Amino acid sequence: MAQATWKLRIVDQETGAPVPGVPVTVLDDAGTPVSYWVSDTEGLVAIPKSDRPRLRLRVGLRSEEPIELETRTIGGDPLPLAAPRRAQPVGVTPTASDPVDPALTPPTQALAPDQSPPQILRFARIGVLPKTPDGATMAAVDLAEFHAAEFPAPIRYGVVLETEELWQALGTEAGDLLYSVSLAPGDEVRALVLDGRWRRAAQRERPLQIVAKMVGTTSMGDNMDSVPLEPFVLRDLAAAAAETVGLLADRTIRVSASLRRRPLGVTEAQGDPPESAAIRTVRNSRDDAVVTYHFVEPLERYRVVVRTPRVRPAILVPFRLPNLATPEVVRQFGHVLKRSLIDRSLTDDLEVVRNDGRTPAGPAERLFAHISANLPYYSATIIAAGDPAARYQALAKLRDPAGRALTDVIENTVVGRVGNYVAFPLRAAELLPDNGRPLLRADPQRFERLSEELTLLLPLPGVWIKAEVTQPLDKGAEEPQAEGEERGWRGRRGRRA
Repeated sequence: MAQATWKLRIVDQETGAPVPGVPVTVLDDAGTPVSYWVSDTEGLVAIPKSDRPRLRLRVGLRSEEPIELETRTIGGDPLPLAAPRRAQPVGVTPTASDPVDPALTPPTQALAPDQSPPQILRFARIGVLPKTPDGATMAAVDLAEFHAAEFPAPIRYGVVLETEELWQALGTEAGDLLYSVSLAPGDEVRALVLDGRWRRAAQRERPLQIVAKMVGTTSMGDNMDSVPLEPFVLRDLAAAAAETVGLLADRTIRVSASLRRRPLGVTEAQGDPPESAAIRTVRNSRDDAVVTYHFVEPLERYRVVVRTPRVRPAILVPFRLPNLATPEVVRQFGHVLKRSLIDRSLTDDLEVVRNDGRTPAGPAERLFAHISANLPYYSATIIAAGDPAARYQALAKLRDPAGRALTDVIENTVVGRVGNYVAFPLRAAELLPDNGRPLLRADPQRFERLSEELTLLLPLPGVWIKAEVTQPLDKGAEEPQAEGEERGWRGRRGRRA
């Protein structure tokens, strides 16, 4: 009798041990949840089979990114899927079994009843070990060597610095006044809202996801647990850790300021509005007063803590640059390419090539030219988001300089890219070459504990609308209200643009 379910096993990212109690949500093509499961004591989840060629899942809570699996790759044995990393939020006291260095953890405070837990953004930065033990090789030369043109190319080593940003929302407040309009009794006006700060709603990206991508780089797509930062040549671990914390803090400040500088405006709508604009209609429902409507920029205040990196040894494995600029590749990995597009203006072209069997010349030429110009980026992105079992089989055929199979010394998780090399964590510091072992041998966290705390204002999508009566209201009269709005505006969000 044929197996009636797809079996998945939720495992720990570090040890590979089964993880019970992890929620798994099955999503349809539009991202709507259709069923909900929880891993059992052995980490197993059994999902009834269907005729869908792809199975779209979310492993963990709603804050986790969905993943897609080719159903034909799910065999009879349970398919391992990594459980999301669990990070300790601000305000939680560590247990005796999970000690935390006081200098590592930022000052904690109890959450107010109306405060939400902090959101966590993770970043990873690859430090490449220089070829010579004294570190005499120039950084530019070292990094240029990672664009291998001939194979077999040598395996290289390094470390990965894993850093976290904790974003604690402190409440909303009003920003700049954008536009005001006064209406006589019974009048209405259609206001045109042009918001260039956030991507279109169809992208379904949360503001902090966009912030993380702006802070990071395009060295990889968003199919990883951590957003990548630029690689560097490692010479001093303590200096690199301090530089990484400072780099993240500075970039985060610049990104928040950059978002507020992006265009946001409100005018009275006339004629056909552009597709990127939103229309908000306000109407004076009173019959005894003139009402002025104010359109205000909404902001959210955040407390942001950048925490000192965790250091792990890494190995960098070269890969050949395949030809990805074909209709077949776009159709097979379209969901990965869509999430990772460097040029978002090509989203419509990608959808046309992905869904149209005739492959129209115009969209295909633009998309294929873009993919070919950024081939290392898209190749590494597909490797990171691809089938872990297929990646394991490919890695099992490769050997490290000591002759060991790579699958015996690494964790099967992509943590970054340098040129056309992808980085994987090593299982132990002893697997590094001689010039890398002193960095991690005694205490991989021996450098000074570092953290930086910021307070930032981040714009919220859309606008707020405040109604103000020109003359005093009669007792018992109904307050004016914009169409679709809640009464009042401070601390509440209006309809989003």
